[in-house]
Amino acid sequence: INSLSCWYCPRLWASFTTGLFLTFNGTKDRDLFHAKLRGNCKAPLLRSFKSLNPRVVFKKSKLTELWRKKQISNFQYIMALNLMAGRTFNDLGQYPVFPWILADYTSETLDLSDHRVYRDLTKPVGALNPDRLAQLIERYNNLDGFPEEEKFLFGSHYSSPGVVLHYLIRQEPYTSMHIALQSGRFDCPDRLFFDMGGCWRSCNTSTSDVKELLPEFFSCPDIFTNTNDFPLGETQSKIAIDNVKLPPWANGSPHEFIRLHRLALESEYVSNNLHHWIDLIFGYKQRGPAALSAHNLFHYLCYEGSVDIDKVTDDLERRAIEGHIQHFGQTPSQLIAKEPHPSRSSHEEELLPLFQDLCLDNMRCDTPKKQFGGPNKSVIGAIISIHALGDSILAIHSDFTLCSYKLHHARGAVPFHFKIDKARVLENKNSSLSQNILHGTSEVEELETFNNERLPIMNCSFAIALGVNSRSTGNGNGSSDPSHLLMSCGYFDDCVKIHSLDSLQLQYSLNGGHRGQINCLEVGDEGEMMVTGGDDATCRIWIVDHDALATAITDGFVKPPPEEGPKETKCHHVHTLLGHVTTVSCLAVNTKLDVVVSGSQGGSICVHNIRSGKFIRSLHIDAISKEVQESCKGDGIPVKKLAIHMNGSFVAHLCDGSLHVVSINGQQLCRVQIGEHLNAMIICPKSETLITGGSMGCIRIWKLHDLSLQCTVDVKKHGSITSLAFTPGDSQFLCIGSSNGMLSFVSRIP
Repeated sequence: INSLSCWYCPRLWASFTTGLFLTFNGTKDRDLFHAKLRGNCKAPLLRSFKSLNPRVVFKKSKLTELWRKKQISNFQYIMALNLMAGRTFNDLGQYPVFPWILADYTSETLDLSDHRVYRDLTKPVGALNPDRLAQLIERYNNLDGFPEEEKFLFGSHYSSPGVVLHYLIRQEPYTSMHIALQSGRFDCPDRLFFDMGGCWRSCNTSTSDVKELLPEFFSCPDIFTNTNDFPLGETQSKIAIDNVKLPPWANGSPHEFIRLHRLALESEYVSNNLHHWIDLIFGYKQRGPAALSAHNLFHYLCYEGSVDIDKVTDDLERRAIEGHIQHFGQTPSQLIAKEPHPSRSSHEEELLPLFQDLCLDNMRCDTPKKQFGGPNKSVIGAIISIHALGDSILAIHSDFTLCSYKLHHARGAVPFHFKIDKARVLENKNSSLSQNILHGTSEVEELETFNNERLPIMNCSFAIALGVNSRSTGNGNGSSDPSHLLMSCGYFDDCVKIHSLDSLQLQYSLNGGHRGQINCLEVGDEGEMMVTGGDDATCRIWIVDHDALATAITDGFVKPPPEEGPKETKCHHVHTLLGHVTTVSCLAVNTKLDVVVSGSQGGSICVHNIRSGKFIRSLHIDAISKEVQESCKGDGIPVKKLAIHMNGSFVAHLCDGSLHVVSINGQQLCRVQIGEHLNAMIICPKSETLITGGSMGCIRIWKLHDLSLQCTVDVKKHGSITSLAFTPGDSQFLCIGSSNGMLSFVSRIP
């Protein structure tokens, strides 16, 4: 938000995440539009805030305290500050700004514990080089013809449309926008972004180059690769411009650069000094005497409120002011006007993620003796699914008995208190296709049945969704709530059964719309979106117990209602996903990334957008070369398990015993042959760690970025591992379900 478009450009986000950025000629037109929108649009998801003042929004957000306590990351906090200060991906002139973090782009290795590899965050980019700063100060003192309030140190800005297009030139639509900005051609090759180290040197030496970075430098490796083979030319020294030259410590890999760059952003040094940079960009050093003292002074038109464009009557002058604001950079809204931003507390007790340091010496594995399941117990069969809700652990056995336990974190020799709660049988269990139900056996269904016509009933057959009461009370991670719903599939009638988690009574039997058996289902993190996959080679997206969201996604507020009244149901079908040609065997859903990845028995892996239902791409892993290829062929290696990480990559486990890490854009990052059929595979939500368990009866812990095996936890005395789950919250435990019906827990040694 800035002096030109602060109050003229409202942004609208639809439920399918597409945004509209509307520009008006003045505040009167904007206010009239807002009044009409509120008066005529009855969408319940449309909210109006009491105050849109950035400082008020920032103060009420309480995000600073969360950041200080290390409950949100540096990346999340900077992104939130950008949004509250009016920055948006919809406007190149107000694009989110991120800091340069590193100063070392020449070393072969990067030691993030060495403070010398970092940029000085107490100074703006323009003040990092004292020799250049002296030149700029001399020029500032010689600006005799300017009023004092219009004098500036830097004629350029750290964020502008030119800066954004400079960095993102290799990705559409920024390529076309760059060409339009340069009058129909690419800029001179010597001025293009082609060397990360060279860009850093320019920002430290040129008097006209003080640009900062973008969020993509910590999240999007594709900006460094010329995947579209654009003809970017060659420099005067005959260097062909193609992919961006990365520092030696990145080993030529954009993904490795992003990984290390993100680790640097979250490092202890940056955490201890980031508040200084926030003062410069969003805080009290942004303008006024404090900005001058910090050598952080830009052209006066860059600042919000420096000119009231409605009072400029001369048309030529107005266009000149608008042009300068639009093209030469805009400073974010000031969130803190008077006092320094507080530092991140280094004295807060920070509970490390369970697998942060990947060392067996710091972990222990316990199997409580008193359980409902296990050898010679009343509950029969393997634990095929585990769900952790607050301090409640729910274990579903292969005889469809749901056993609940209470798990509390403790300090001392024993890391937790564990006690049994109750064991109940799921209604309609006799309609299940589970071999344990059909034949009365107690053994887990073996993976060899995967290649038969029928898929086994495993952990992908159960999920827990949040009822409307849970969402309204914020009880998504709390203990079991009466409105929690247990979703399950794999029945004779090819339906999804919806049971109350509180009573286990059948609430609804959902004809899933599939032609044939439903093999797998997944529920998103928010507990309101469910995806099912079936024999008919399709996936279907459902909204669970959230009528308003279902109507919004299907455009129910603008389309005429159906002639027949809607049937009373807990689920609404919103999208059918196509792309497979054989039975869908597994799913992975990430609602924050708005992505669902599905795998099939024919080896195809499809990526779809969740809210829009749009097909993104189809991949398969070649049986001979083991390389990822784009196609929807259905004669590849069957896909067994999928898991998505927040960094935009997913892990695929195939029936040949291999693991593959693939980016959402279809690039294979690494692979390994593990020599085991996996029954369960999850990614640690707080670290880049993959946890697997299967026929060997061992938990294996892998680094996600290269699939290097870090350590193994042996629980084979309980048989093969059949299910895995993490407990929510800071006191993290790994729950392990085994084929003999026993629960085990991996925890950090105090």
